[in-house]
Amino acid sequence: MIFSIYCITLIMLCSIPIIFIKLKPNIFKRSSLKIHFKIFLCKLIIISMFIYIFLSNLSIPDFKLFIVVGCFIFVVFHFIEGFIVQKKILKNGK
Repeated sequence: MIFSIYCITLIMLCSIPIIFIKLKPNIFKRSSLKIHFKIFLCKLIIISMFIYIFLSNLSIPDFKLFIVVGCFIFVVFHFIEGFIVQKKILKNGK
């Protein structure tokens, strides 16, 4: 039960930049790499803090699984975000 709550919360946190990109695609017209890097750093810090707080407050015996799954969710959503940004940039370039 705790594992599913953990995964759902991480998925919701990682979906925030994707929703932001879908709603505000004009931000990426000017300097896409700089904005993408800022979003990446903010997302990395927030997700890392969430994983740390979640694991430190709950005494989870198999914490390695939580760390690996958290990193996997972060990487998958980062690739999805990259594909969406690339699609927006190529669409605006034409």
